[in-house]
Amino acid sequence: MNAFYKLPKVLQWVLALFLLVGGFFPALALIELGYEYPIAYLLFFVYLPIGQFSFTPFFTLLGVYRYYSPMLLGYMSSNTQIDLHSGGSFDYLFVMRNYKSGVELRNRLLLFQLEGLKKISQLIEENTIPESVTIVGTSYFFSERTTKKIGFELIDPSLFYRINLFANFLDLVWMYSLSQGKWTIPKVWKAKKVQITGQKLLENKGQLEALYEKLSSKIAA
Repeated sequence: MNAFYKLPKVLQWVLALFLLVGGFFPALALIELGYEYPIAYLLFFVYLPIGQFSFTPFFTLLGVYRYYSPMLLGYMSSNTQIDLHSGGSFDYLFVMRNYKSGVELRNRLLLFQLEGLKKISQLIEENTIPESVTIVGTSYFFSERTTKKIGFELIDPSLFYRINLFANFLDLVWMYSLSQGKWTIPKVWKAKKVQITGQKLLENKGQLEALYEKLSSKIAA
């Protein structure tokens, strides 16, 4: 788990509120500048990574974000839908900083994502989450081959999903580049939405665990 959430709960809240307030100041400055120079609102795309970093611990403590592994979270998860997202810059700082960019970081990131899916399948088996739940995300999580292997279906993303990807482009560039071991522009315009039901995830649990064990052995070796 992210080392931040191992701190005493009171300290977590104090630091989360400190980051939250700090994240608001650039936003207020941007809004004020935008009143006079509307073109300044384009700086929103520069501010967004700052906001994402600053708000993450607060949203996590509120339960808006729910982590299924250190690098896989659900946004506003419910018994109807789990909207999966890979961990953001805050998580990279506390979780991924000890891994070398390139293959090592990429494999570890994938392992954390598989670990998160295993956790979700476990919660379904325990009836904490119903089998009818729909689990969605983007094809950024896995390759198309891996996605299909563990039972996800690929569908065209909605306009909202596309806008969200482009809005987070700066964060995606440096995160993707770290996983590739070099500066690389992610092809967000080719990203697909992936989807699976809780029941189907359980049906593919064997393939999921086999992939997890194979990758774990590879990393250990």
